[in-house]
Amino acid sequence: MNLDDSIVKTALGTSQSQESLQQKVKKLASAYSGSCALLSMYDSTTGTLHVACTGDSRAVLGQQKPDGKWEAMPLSVDQTGKNKEEIARLHKEHPDEEDIIQNGRVLGIGVSRAFGDGQWKWPIQFQKDLQRRFYGPPPLVPTYNVRTPPYLTAEPVVTSIKVDPGIPSFLIMATDGLWDMLSSQQAVDLVGKWLELKAAEKKNSKLEPTYEPFDFGQFWKGVSWKFVEGRTTVQDDNVAVHLVRNSLGGNHHELIAGRLAFSFPSSRRLRDDTTVQVVFFSVPDLEK
Repeated sequence: MNLDDSIVKTALGTSQSQESLQQKVKKLASAYSGSCALLSMYDSTTGTLHVACTGDSRAVLGQQKPDGKWEAMPLSVDQTGKNKEEIARLHKEHPDEEDIIQNGRVLGIGVSRAFGDGQWKWPIQFQKDLQRRFYGPPPLVPTYNVRTPPYLTAEPVVTSIKVDPGIPSFLIMATDGLWDMLSSQQAVDLVGKWLELKAAEKKNSKLEPTYEPFDFGQFWKGVSWKFVEGRTTVQDDNVAVHLVRNSLGGNHHELIAGRLAFSFPSSRRLRDDTTVQVVFFSVPDLEK
């Protein structure tokens, strides 16, 4: 919260300061932008894993069950305009503003918690002043009925859980670019498959299929743009890369290459920004 205050609440002082126009514009730019955050901290003394989430990134704990299968345990819930708890919180904080959330978005933005994003936190008059004096982005009004900002907060939701060192387990931390493509359980199963083949010191042994020439029009002809189990491949030494590859197309190399050929902002139509980390607490003895 202190960090977010330093980004958003210092904007008034910046706009009224004696600094050069160049410095003011640079400082204000970070407050126009926005970002989510996902933090994990493991207390080895107590065996407790703490996860703090602000935004729509997600942390998922994978634990192996006695039958060898993997169980996915989400340790955070995506904070968006589709989250029932977040919807209830916003309506409580802004009574009589029933139009805050439309089509799963908070006054047009997907997340309900974030750093920065001053347009959803500043008074409208201040936004108009920044637009006039520093060519900032236009206020959300009249497109949206903004009455009582701030609507977004950087306050995290914190979850704590005991991790049993005797049970094979790992933590996946990823941005929504990954979770747009696959479920928590699918991601955990993919890591399990990677562990299985990694222990055997071999890559995917199945003969990979040959696909017909591809273009994105096939998304409208039954080809799924999300993860498909039948396209699963194991060919990466890094498990995070393994997750990203399979989320974008798996063994369909032309689909992946086509998606990666785009740069921002056009890339947003085919993939969202994707960051993935996988932390292993203990791994199964797969040689038994």
